[in-house]
Amino acid sequence: MDETTNCEKLAMVLNRAGEQGKGAFCKMLWSNQSEPVQAQLKPLLTTTALDVLNQPD
Repeated sequence: MDETTNCEKLAMVLNRAGEQGKGAFCKMLWSNQSEPVQAQLKPLLTTTALDVLNQPD
């Protein structure tokens, strides 16, 4: 994604997917983001979403 990335909306999607147990989707979506976007997203993510992203594959 580019500078038009809406981090708040993307964080909502990641948070919701994490709560629904869709870890593979969260990881795929996360891995498709650039490092600057990931840095902007991290503070917006819930503990659940962060836990999903930190789980080994």
